[in-house]
Amino acid sequence: MKTLQTTLRAQALALAAALMLASCSHDHDHPHPEPDANKTDPAATNRIELPSEAVANLGITFSSASRGKVGSWLPVPGELYVPGTHRWKLRTPASGRIVSIAAKWKKVTAGEVIAEILSPELRHAQQELIEALSQGEIAGENAQRAKARAHQGTIQRKFVTQLQSASFKRFNDLKKLNEGANSFGARELLAAQREFTEATQAVMNSSIQSDKLSEDVFEKDLLSKQAQLKIDEGLEALSLLSGRTLEELMEVRDGNEVWKTIESTEIRAPASGTIVDVFSTQGENLDKNEPLALILDPGELRFRGWTPEGDLPLLKNDAPVRISLPGDLPTVTSSLLGPRPVAEKKTRRIAVEARVPNPDEKLPQGISATAQVLIKESANEEVLLPLSCIVSDGLEKVVFRRDPEKENVVIRTPVEIGLRGGGFVEVISGLLAGDTVVDQGNHQLKQTGKGKAPKGGHFHADGTWHLKDE
Repeated sequence: MKTLQTTLRAQALALAAALMLASCSHDHDHPHPEPDANKTDPAATNRIELPSEAVANLGITFSSASRGKVGSWLPVPGELYVPGTHRWKLRTPASGRIVSIAAKWKKVTAGEVIAEILSPELRHAQQELIEALSQGEIAGENAQRAKARAHQGTIQRKFVTQLQSASFKRFNDLKKLNEGANSFGARELLAAQREFTEATQAVMNSSIQSDKLSEDVFEKDLLSKQAQLKIDEGLEALSLLSGRTLEELMEVRDGNEVWKTIESTEIRAPASGTIVDVFSTQGENLDKNEPLALILDPGELRFRGWTPEGDLPLLKNDAPVRISLPGDLPTVTSSLLGPRPVAEKKTRRIAVEARVPNPDEKLPQGISATAQVLIKESANEEVLLPLSCIVSDGLEKVVFRRDPEKENVVIRTPVEIGLRGGGFVEVISGLLAGDTVVDQGNHQLKQTGKGKAPKGGHFHADGTWHLKDE
């Protein structure tokens, strides 16, 4: 019996060995197919949960798709500066000692006193104005007297002219009566002739005197005008030296003109702005035209960059400009003011400038910036998205679109892209204008799927990714 069992066990083992060999031989000839890498795992999903805490910890930001034209943009590096029309360097109008001066970084308004100076030139100007006014008064009185004399001369000339006309008529009448008579009226005729001659001479004398009086009026009036001009010049000089307007100087206070009571020179702000530099100190003695302070109005800055002169044909006046600033500062949209027609001799570069509104004065001058200048644009508007929103995931271009119904969920969405330019890309399919997608942080989201749709899972508040079964 044992022999029979032993024999059966041996046969079973032999059969099992034969089947195993046959199986190995079959597997070798016909290997099992590899798992399909592109086959979607039943647990895979395109949806990723993003709690607000995870968004903050991962540094995720969002951008929106919009409609617009794709253009070619020329990058131009440069910086921001305050243009000359918005900067003022104040100088001393006269020599003297500084009594007071405003502090650096002080905000000032137009007309506000920046510095006060005690100047001997101011006293001298006041004295010269007093003398000019005195001379002007005398010259004016002389001109008035000359005009009065000329007026009396005109009256006298009119009177003798009338006498001349009367004497001529009497002489002519007597002459007619005496015609045909031997001696009748000869004596009267002779007397009339003598009166006419004397009257004619009086008219001539009066005319000469009148001309002299007219010349005297002209000379006296000219002297009066010259005196008034000197007064006006004195007032203007005093206005410059005092820092007051002409209207202020001529005001009467406590019975005196203001210009007579001024004791110091005031330097005032020509416009509103900020004192960014002070060059002198209180008590310091300065000569005329020395710098006092620098005022800037940063309400409107300028971008200035340089590009090779070969780019000149590409630059058009008023072309759209996007100015990128460092850090978290927002991008500024502007327009090209126009390239300079003359290039730098050494570098052969041309300047590119654009206005940069700065109403809240948050943008400091001197910071670096890069301007993107539009040099070519597509004809039609398309769906546009910042280029940074697009990631390459294997052979696909994908974005992570926010679920319009759940703000804490983003959806991995393949897209087809087209033209690109100026940091933007044309989205041919996959998105609509108004869709919100992840911008910064999209690469972290891509890692959850590692080239394919991620398995179901979610982010924790600390920014770590967890599968659903974890």
